[in-house]
Amino acid sequence: MLIVSRRDAESILIRPGDGIDLNMTLSDLFSDGPIQITIFSSNNNRVKMGVSAPEQLSIWRKSAA
Repeated sequence: MLIVSRRDAESILIRPGDGIDLNMTLSDLFSDGPIQITIFSSNNNRVKMGVSAPEQLSIWRKSAA
């Protein structure tokens, strides 16, 4: 599980990991289970969450634009 804190207007990106065959089906990508997001705390403009995803997917922090 990846634990991240995000502020207002910040994001996370979930996409196929490096080296993954881009012809994989959604069934293949999620064969190890779904993406699960757990909120641990929130205060002011910040939320702390945990993200669990199949190893075929990568999770990236994205700052506000």
